[in-house]
Amino acid sequence: MATFVLMKKIVLAAAAAVLVWSCDMILVKDPVVTDPIDVFFPDPTEQITKVDLSETEKGYVDAGNGMAFRLLNQMYSGENVVLSPLSLQLALAMTANGADGKTLQEIIGFLGYGADGIDALNAYSKKLLDQLPAVDLDVKLKLTDALLVNDQFPLLPAFQQKVQQNYYAAVDNMDFSDPAMVAARINEWASRNTDGFIDKVLEPGDISDDVVAAIMNALYFKAKWAGTEYDPMFLEDSTVQDNFTLADGSKKQVSFMRNTRYHRYAEMDGYKVLALPYAGSKYYMYILLPDDNNLDALVKKLPNISWKTILSSFKNDAEVYVKLPKFDIENKFELNDALKALGMQRPFVPGTAEFNSMFEKSGYYFWIGSVIQKARISVAEWGTEAAAVTVVMMCGESAGPGEEPKRVYFYADHPFLFVIGEATSGTILFEGAYTGK
Repeated sequence: MATFVLMKKIVLAAAAAVLVWSCDMILVKDPVVTDPIDVFFPDPTEQITKVDLSETEKGYVDAGNGMAFRLLNQMYSGENVVLSPLSLQLALAMTANGADGKTLQEIIGFLGYGADGIDALNAYSKKLLDQLPAVDLDVKLKLTDALLVNDQFPLLPAFQQKVQQNYYAAVDNMDFSDPAMVAARINEWASRNTDGFIDKVLEPGDISDDVVAAIMNALYFKAKWAGTEYDPMFLEDSTVQDNFTLADGSKKQVSFMRNTRYHRYAEMDGYKVLALPYAGSKYYMYILLPDDNNLDALVKKLPNISWKTILSSFKNDAEVYVKLPKFDIENKFELNDALKALGMQRPFVPGTAEFNSMFEKSGYYFWIGSVIQKARISVAEWGTEAAAVTVVMMCGESAGPGEEPKRVYFYADHPFLFVIGEATSGTILFEGAYTGK
């Protein structure tokens, strides 16, 4: 049974920001956070052999991974990108507990659990929170949830109990009249739960006047490559500068890590997949490399690619010579348009979205104003560090008569996709594209 840790509150001063006003440089400091949000998360002390999933829950993994590929298809634009479908899944799963009717069905349908309902989603999410960090104690995996709530809009006790019991979510209330302080508390929480790897998720401008709550997930991953002190996966001395061919055929010098081993690999239709293990070989980085220099074509295939099929196609019958670029990617996205395009529309529509099971206050309607995710990944000879923070901004407005609802309109030497996944369950934690740009 995982034990749970309440981290002591700490005080951090946010980094100074420089604003230009009236042609003068004025130094404006972010507010100092003196009352940080509490943190609860599963902290296992005993390693388990695998994530223990029922046949139904294995289907949820497939559904979640399908969502992951559809999302990457939506968000890829020819540039480097990194996303965390798991962080998004957990943030939206908490949000779904406050939804009703067709709004609830759209959210859980998007996540892939429409037929089984919210209780099944909660039980599955709790299992991932409990067991994913326990399958390899040499991999640092921290999954943390929290809600920061406008104190004018208290949560319904039943909703609060569900997110606390199933997601270990800390719930904190504050005055939302100062957007800079709201953003500062969220940013401090995000930094603390990603070991400082993600230092700022929101700007004060992300906190609009009608925001009534922020529903948050932080996912932090840090792992060395599999290997030993005497036989590491990648040696710094083996890293070389060489040409990386961009999508337009031009060349760019990048640092390539190199090794030769009996790696697991798969030869698929038009692309190859390489599996590089971390630590105890429960977590892997998978590289999806097009046979020709056409990453756009592979991305277009993603909605029809089965991750389960890829995992069942691996072979380990040959030495594989690997050249893999070192890279560091960081993105911040508002995911509203992508989620709408993937079928989650009603939750974003004021006056139509049904979030009647979240807040105590009557005479108001509530909707999702924005879904913001910031993610970062760094891949080097020692291993990989990756993190993502997802924030679902809940908005509210009085439903008084006459008011108009607001509308909130192996040679990876050419571009490739990457995935970080857990092997025993098949769960995808991170995904993205490296284009060399």
